[in-house]
Amino acid sequence: MAEDETELEEVSEDPIQQEADSSGVESAAERAVDASDIGPSVVVDDDEEGCPECKQGAPGWMATFADMATLLMAFFVLILSFSDTELPRFEYINGNIQYAFGVKKIVPKIQIPAGRNMISENFTPNPAERTVINDPTQREIDSTSENLLRRTDKSPERFVEELEATKIALAEQIASGMVTVSADGQQIVVKVKNIEAVGEEFGVDGSTDGSASQILIDTASIVADVQASISTEIGVFLSTTEEEESELPEDEASYSGQIAEQAESNRLESLRADLQTEISNGLLEVEKEGDDIVVRIASQGSFNSGSANFARSFTETLDQVGLAIGSDVGGVRIEGHTDNIPVAFSDTFNSNWDLSAARAASVASYLTDRSVLASERVEVIGFADTVPLASNDSADGRSRNRRIEIRIPD
Repeated sequence: MAEDETELEEVSEDPIQQEADSSGVESAAERAVDASDIGPSVVVDDDEEGCPECKQGAPGWMATFADMATLLMAFFVLILSFSDTELPRFEYINGNIQYAFGVKKIVPKIQIPAGRNMISENFTPNPAERTVINDPTQREIDSTSENLLRRTDKSPERFVEELEATKIALAEQIASGMVTVSADGQQIVVKVKNIEAVGEEFGVDGSTDGSASQILIDTASIVADVQASISTEIGVFLSTTEEEESELPEDEASYSGQIAEQAESNRLESLRADLQTEISNGLLEVEKEGDDIVVRIASQGSFNSGSANFARSFTETLDQVGLAIGSDVGGVRIEGHTDNIPVAFSDTFNSNWDLSAARAASVASYLTDRSVLASERVEVIGFADTVPLASNDSADGRSRNRRIEIRIPD
């Protein structure tokens, strides 16, 4: 009986198991059919049924970002193409940058060679000072020593002053006709008349009676005193012929002309050195035109548009110009210049003539009030657009033509 019951239970369980097996077979068959539709190269995995399908191509935000970057670049290119760079303004900004990150003035420094070589460590080109210890040192050269000034020709004004001082010291001898003072290169030449000429004047038949010797001694003594106080070398000679004496004034005049030319050149360089900072910043130019030294001040950044009122930063430039030219001797002519664009929307100025003259007058008034420049030395002229430096067809040319020029005659 027990065996019969066991067989019945097994028989009763077989239909359920068979139904589950049949359903599994059907699902496997369906998957096989789907796999056959896709192709033989695709393998279906039951674990990847929940993975979403991957989208092809770049994401949408990347295309939008690329479009925005392209549009911004095109916008900046348009702005750059529409912009108008003014050269004076660019030089002004560039000069400020160089002044801020560079040096104010470049001062050349000459290094004196040391007295050392491979042969002897104790060698020195200059006399060594005696010391308590055995340490020979090179004597330092004083850059302000008088003997150095003799070897330079950078101070023609000083040479002229020393020549005049020598003439003043020997004024009595020059007035008597016994002595002449002239310049020969970088040397002051003092010539005393020969013994025979002196004898004819002071004695009879060439007898000088000691007067000629005394004049020579007095002259040499005065020259020695003058030589001790000046740096220029003084030479004392006896004149031999009248022709030599007649040639002296011509040589002296020729040399005086050379001295004057050197003085003019040094005056220009001195003015450029005083205004070096402003020149480096592009605020002004210093040039030589004919017989005049011209300080040309750009109008860009100097005056308000269509007005004779100064910009705030322009007063500093005028202060430096006043210091540089205030102590000079002679007249100063201040000129105002404009471009060819007519004055518009102004109740003060009717034309460029009025504007150029008013700007020149403003500069003259400021310089005479704030510096040592005397008002009687100043002349004011307005030229409007009649003396251009460049063509008025371009913006750069018009900007260059708007200027103030300060002319200093040599």
